[in-house]
Amino acid sequence: MIEPHELLLHWLAPLCAGACMGSFLNVCIYRLPLGRSVVTPGSHCAACGAAIPWWHNLPVVSWFILRGRAACCGTRIDFRYALVEALTAALTLTLWRVHGAAAPAAAVIYIVFTAALLVATFIDFDYFIIPDRITLGCCGAGLALSAAFPQLHDAASWPAGLWQSFLGLVTGGGLLWAVALVGRLVLRREAMGLGDVKLLAGMGAVLGWQAVLFIVAVSSLIGSVCGLAALTVTGWRRGMKIPYGPYLALAAVLWLLGGRRVMEWYAGVLGW
Repeated sequence: MIEPHELLLHWLAPLCAGACMGSFLNVCIYRLPLGRSVVTPGSHCAACGAAIPWWHNLPVVSWFILRGRAACCGTRIDFRYALVEALTAALTLTLWRVHGAAAPAAAVIYIVFTAALLVATFIDFDYFIIPDRITLGCCGAGLALSAAFPQLHDAASWPAGLWQSFLGLVTGGGLLWAVALVGRLVLRREAMGLGDVKLLAGMGAVLGWQAVLFIVAVSSLIGSVCGLAALTVTGWRRGMKIPYGPYLALAAVLWLLGGRRVMEWYAGVLGW
């Protein structure tokens, strides 16, 4: 039986915090590609510009209460707003349950990192770009946090943590840059955007070079399956684009939820 304090601290608190964070992520997804501030102005209706009161801005709940319509002008509100909030809440709770007891500082870092990946994912779906604020921000934050919390890379000192982060950054950026270069030479056109290259570099800075190998392998597999499914359903069209960032993000989340153990098991099977 779950004790009341455990229910509050380890279940309800991360769930509610994640939902609230998801509400802010919706702001970032909408405003960052447009070059607007994510701080000001406050929440307002995109259709009529009316300010949204807090009781109409409750994560997930308000969408269902308002039946997917803005209270001010009746404009339809995309279900994706509620989806992002619910997804952020679920990931926050899951990451806290997986990492919070043993390494609470690392759990918080992983939660914020995953939030950045969610923003990158939905912007990439909409615009086929990933803003530098996210990719380069992850690179810089990964280096700084790895020095401050070397345990992120199982290191004993800040120089060792910083070095592991740097190796991850170079491995991630270099590996995907090489893939993009070969793709351009073979296909005679851009096969992969630099946003993906910088995103994987940021992932390597936060998670380390071992994670990069897992992310590249898993994202390639997932991307191939999803890409073939999409082509089967919609048919091939000249100039058709398929974003790769979301698959990188999904693979990074899978790494945080147990990818390291999978790699260790696989290495054991191969006798490495």
